[in-house]
Amino acid sequence: MEEFKKNNFYKPNYSILFNKIKDIKAPIKNEILIALLDGHWHSELELIRITKKQHGYFGAVTLGTMINSMNHMIKNNYLEKKVVNSKLYYKISDNYVGLTRAAYRFDAKSFL
Repeated sequence: MEEFKKNNFYKPNYSILFNKIKDIKAPIKNEILIALLDGHWHSELELIRITKKQHGYFGAVTLGTMINSMNHMIKNNYLEKKVVNSKLYYKISDNYVGLTRAAYRFDAKSFL
């Protein structure tokens, strides 16, 4: 019994993370995650353009706030951020791309 508890402590509970991802109800957050499902880096401006098509009041501060709130809600390293030539880029952490695709029932064959 102790061995099970010890092993369970070190394994992330993917079912809880999966449910947290599925429970995102905000349409803007869903659009951001769908845009990031390919697992590649996307610029801040690209994500703003994608969301501005549906919601005209979206900017860099709103994007940063939403990214931080998703990281706080789901897991601290869920969405990664890097700066290249003074431009921000975002992507879903490699550990969680498959889990996010499953939550959104993403068909990888149609994407490739």
